[in-house]
Amino acid sequence: MKRSTRISCIAAVAMLTALGNCASAQSTAATATPSSATRANTAASDAKADTKADTKAARTANRKLAHRVENALARTRGLNSARIIVTARNGRITLSGAVNYNEQIALAVEAAREVDGVTDVENRIRVTGASL
Repeated sequence: MKRSTRISCIAAVAMLTALGNCASAQSTAATATPSSATRANTAASDAKADTKADTKAARTANRKLAHRVENALARTRGLNSARIIVTARNGRITLSGAVNYNEQIALAVEAAREVDGVTDVENRIRVTGASL
């Protein structure tokens, strides 16, 4: 075999070996990437599930607190709570709507403050007089 042919063969073998090593490394990287990506996706899914559960629990707690405040308003003497809307968020109560007399606003705010779990009361009630 001529010397130039031998060098060409050796170069070809070296190139094929290098390409094989490169392909093997890419195959290993491709195999490793999905597992780490899968772990990241699983962690993200778990975090979303936890957040979703926390959010659902918070919404449930807010609804229960708003319901307790609505009941307290309904039991308050001298207060017509039919047109008062109660919203709750993390212990903070917002009262909105309308009452017939100015005195009823103070009754509503005080009744809401006395409910267990209420940390703050925001008053957005307005006086509009008797409804038809």
